[in-house]
Amino acid sequence: MKLSNYLSEAGISLDIQGQSKSDILSSLVGILEQMVSLKNSAEIVKKLEERENLKTTGIGSGIAIPHCKSTDVDKVYVVIGFSKEGKEFQSLDEKPAHFFFLLVAPEKSGSEHLKASAKIVRLIRDEEVRKDLLELGSPQEVIEYIKLKED
Repeated sequence: MKLSNYLSEAGISLDIQGQSKSDILSSLVGILEQMVSLKNSAEIVKKLEERENLKTTGIGSGIAIPHCKSTDVDKVYVVIGFSKEGKEFQSLDEKPAHFFFLLVAPEKSGSEHLKASAKIVRLIRDEEVRKDLLELGSPQEVIEYIKLKED
């Protein structure tokens, strides 16, 4: 299983919009809507916000991995948003987040979303990778870079 298998150009924003955590989550779900027809995107945002209220998914080092399960999807989807300037996301290290990896999985999914999350963490924990990703100029370049790092 490779992270790149879950990516599409439509699912990558090089400049994620929003100032608040809620705005950012809404923007990420908006990107997801460009990939798959959602019956109730507001419900997904609500689930993500509820998850954030339990414990932030801003894991530190500029990384946030918001995630939830939904009946609106039939497979795991990954959406990526970048912010060069960084966004306040109530991260564990209290620093701005630059990398947002949204995972939305089917309600009855097994461990596939956990494997995808682990792949994200393995990729993005490398400081050099984080630096490189912020310099890329297109979603296609992001996917190509991730494929290169996976091989």
